Amino acid sequence: MFHDCIGQCSAAARIVSGGKVVVVTGASSGIGFAIAQDLASKGARVYLAGRNIKTGQDTVLKLYKKTGNPAIHFLHVDLQDFSSIHSFVKSFLKCENQLNILVNNAAVFHHPAGLTTDQIEITYQTNYLGVFLLTSLLQSAIQQSSNPRIVFVSSEAHKLVTLQDLVAFKPRQLSPLTTFSDYVKIYGISKLALHLYSQHLVESLPGVYIGLTNPGNVWTPIYRHSWRSWSLKHVLIRLWCYIFMRDAQEGAQSTIHALNAQNPHSGQYINSFMVGEEKQPYDSSLVQRLVADSVFLTGLPATSCCGDRC
Repeated sequence: MFHDCIGQCSAAARIVSGGKVVVVTGASSGIGFAIAQDLASKGARVYLAGRNIKTGQDTVLKLYKKTGNPAIHFLHVDLQDFSSIHSFVKSFLKCENQLNILVNNAAVFHHPAGLTTDQIEITYQTNYLGVFLLTSLLQSAIQQSSNPRIVFVSSEAHKLVTLQDLVAFKPRQLSPLTTFSDYVKIYGISKLALHLYSQHLVESLPGVYIGLTNPGNVWTPIYRHSWRSWSLKHVLIRLWCYIFMRDAQEGAQSTIHALNAQNPHSGQYINSFMVGEEKQPYDSSLVQRLVADSVFLTGLPATSCCGDRC
């Protein structure tokens, strides 16, 4: 049967799978679910990482019924809480000593203004700093595996902001979010940070494939904070999105492509048409500044930067 991996791991499930070990964040619905289903159907040992335990356990059962893979587990993690990320990694490392694939998919958009328990702007911590910490803590397990891959699900929104916007952003200050463009800006900043961080990983972890993917405009629960009223205007917007936006299965294809491509180019941004976009490298001093700031904000020791250099 299936196992949620809360408390202990199932040796039987691990033996049955015999495939790659995978962690997918935000896998209870939307793009993450579609990615997890694809990996599970190919025999991977899949760990679903999410906030809601009940939903996560239900997702394990759903994926088991769809794929017949008994090696699907759920582990609780809240990217808005650094201590939760540490707990997740400890639990995972009790189950596994290596990690072949890490899919950083979880994200929020149009989230109400606020600070996390770590006193960081919510969108920035969920979409970037929490991802940074999770990836950093799993680095050793990733490097010990064969053909390791780290994939970040990004967005075209990173092109809607500038490096100056990222530099000027103050993670510990409450951002004024009054207009839709304000929400797009903070979302774009969080995704741009991922792109700079990925460049650092490419340079620091030459044996690990680093991928960035754009799912396109996809109608998923990421919009749950948008158009919250049931006014006629918002109902019509929802209807338009449902009809014309991609579904989760379509949105997952760029990431699935990155996970299965033979000899992929590390650091490439794969757009929604599964075409790799070559991009100019970011200024290395800005990249190193971002990484150093991220190490400080997440409470990691200064020597814990990925690879041999910070």
